[in-house]
Amino acid sequence: MKNKFIAVFSLLASLLMLTASTSSFVSDPQGLFDNQTKELVNQKNKSYQETKTKPEIRLLSLKKSSDLNRIRPLKNQVIIVAALQDKKKNVQIIVGQNYQDVLPQSKCSNIIRYAGNKLRSSKPETFNSGIRLVFNACATLVAQKDKLSYDKNSLTQDELQKIDHPQSVNLVWGLVIAALISLGLVLFKSVRKTR
Repeated sequence: MKNKFIAVFSLLASLLMLTASTSSFVSDPQGLFDNQTKELVNQKNKSYQETKTKPEIRLLSLKKSSDLNRIRPLKNQVIIVAALQDKKKNVQIIVGQNYQDVLPQSKCSNIIRYAGNKLRSSKPETFNSGIRLVFNACATLVAQKDKLSYDKNSLTQDELQKIDHPQSVNLVWGLVIAALISLGLVLFKSVRKTR
């Protein structure tokens, strides 16, 4: 009896270890994520598991946006969720306790806004490039906090600056347009005075 118990326990332990080593960091019951996106996420997370802090950035697709409230990340997790909402995709970043200082709600909103045009696309390949952009932004910020090495997918300082200050580009264009309007008014007044 004791030998059977040990044999069953060993079998269960082996299965758990095998399952843990081949686990996916992507849960996609809605079929929203392509193979390139899944491969990026799994590859990055496997490299994270070799670090001291073992962060996880997971992808999840949900059938309804109302299911977002049920998600509770572990303290070392960041979960990027794409939920279907009236044929549109609602993308949210849910952050565990360890990364709330580098990914506060305002930063998460800015990241989603930064990738917004791609995330709103009805084309699966464009949507997935937006998801990869969101993932890479989160991974870059996690790497900064945990002092992990960057890779080819990490965002540049310029890209991070655009996320931090999304209105800065709009501000520049606003100033250019205001200058052109002012110049137009000055020219219009000077032409009017000469008549």
